[in-house]
Amino acid sequence: MAKSTARRVEEQGRLFWAWLLTLPIIALFAASWVFGAPWPSRMRLHLALVGLAFPVVFVVGEPLFRNAVEARRRGALNLTVLLATATVVGYVSGIVALLAPIPSLAGVSAVVVSTYLSLRYLLNWD
Repeated sequence: MAKSTARRVEEQGRLFWAWLLTLPIIALFAASWVFGAPWPSRMRLHLALVGLAFPVVFVVGEPLFRNAVEARRRGALNLTVLLATATVVGYVSGIVALLAPIPSLAGVSAVVVSTYLSLRYLLNWD
């Protein structure tokens, strides 16, 4: 079934904001890799990852969670449910990383959501 023009425009807007906030996360990952340590510092990196990832995961990524909830209501356990669960756990690890010396996966969760939205748009998933 073809998507309406209004829905395509909405998805384009979601993609714009998702990648606008995800590209700095990727740049921070790259800078940390180049410098061989969390850059600019461990705490600032984790704060930036959590701050930039929040709107991507929970605001722009709303279709992922909506589809996961609909699947669970039908009793299905599919890839959307897995992705939604993994992104929430990844984001929570970013919050925990502010308090404990564990890796932050908050940035990875934003990359996952941005990739999901991109594939959903490109492949015309409903």
